[in-house]
Amino acid sequence: MRIIYGNKNEQKDITEIVERITWSGDIGQVSRMLEITIPSSSDHFFPKINFGLGVIEVLQMLDDSGQEVFWGYIFNQSKDSQSKTLVAYDPLVYLTKSKLAKNYKNLTAEDITRSVCNHLGVIPGNIVPTRINQNLLALQQTGYETIMMAYTNASKQNGKKYMPRINKGKLDVIEKGTIVAKKELDSREDIMSSQYSESIENMINQIVITDDKGNVINYSSNTEWIKNYGLLQEIYQKEDEKDPNIVAKNMLNDIEREASVEVLGYMDCIAGNAVKIRDSSTGLVGLFYIDNDTHTFENGQHTMSLGLNFKNIMDEMEAQEEEKEETTEVDDEYEE
Repeated sequence: MRIIYGNKNEQKDITEIVERITWSGDIGQVSRMLEITIPSSSDHFFPKINFGLGVIEVLQMLDDSGQEVFWGYIFNQSKDSQSKTLVAYDPLVYLTKSKLAKNYKNLTAEDITRSVCNHLGVIPGNIVPTRINQNLLALQQTGYETIMMAYTNASKQNGKKYMPRINKGKLDVIEKGTIVAKKELDSREDIMSSQYSESIENMINQIVITDDKGNVINYSSNTEWIKNYGLLQEIYQKEDEKDPNIVAKNMLNDIEREASVEVLGYMDCIAGNAVKIRDSSTGLVGLFYIDNDTHTFENGQHTMSLGLNFKNIMDEMEAQEEEKEETTEVDDEYEE
């Protein structure tokens, strides 16, 4: 693992002076974070580097094969008598800091994403297509919120889950859970500790579908869940241009089962991906979805902590109701 520091004047490999590296992500955190710790030293020969903040202060992490796994801007630095700590975020963080006021008409989520990128100076990469046209009003939403509202609308209709991700400086949107880590994690080889929990607190086992007047027009339910756990009901008001039965079916929510594991580290075990696990102590066997990850590199060892979900979920964001007044269609162009 190598850490490269760069600014407008220089670029240098600082791996040898880095004591600890933490690389992390979360499906709700948006951008991935890199935190490095550098020990304080009065040694005359210890490299003295004046780190700064902002878009000209960059940290890059390369894996053992020289491939870039993180590139981002230094947002925070702190120090005490023992060490200095630098925190960097990948460029996706800027989509959470800048807001938009746009009314998108008859565009797909992928079209809206490219438009957001063009307005906020982010380079679009591989953006997974939905081919579902929609109208979306974004008022005082961040770029990230706008993208997730668009993909939440698409998800309601096709049941797929989505997540934006920075890849080599460009914004990708992936279908969550389709990328599976190469290594199966096994308690006999990799897993150091594990935990498991389950809950019905957020279960929804019946959806009442109404029209805009509140009249009931249909139901979507799971009778087995109702029988076993009691009626836990939600109301869904039919929306224009959406199949209410498909949306209601996708709103049903089963038992929430979550797990966490402390494991030897593998670089492709990151939030948004899936991983196969075989753990005899908790009985966890099968494919699980990674909700969050924290990778630690210290003393020549790579370990990771994974938050796992039995269900593939996304950072859902609901679109605003469109106002009655006439609005202007977005007129910006986007790259294919």
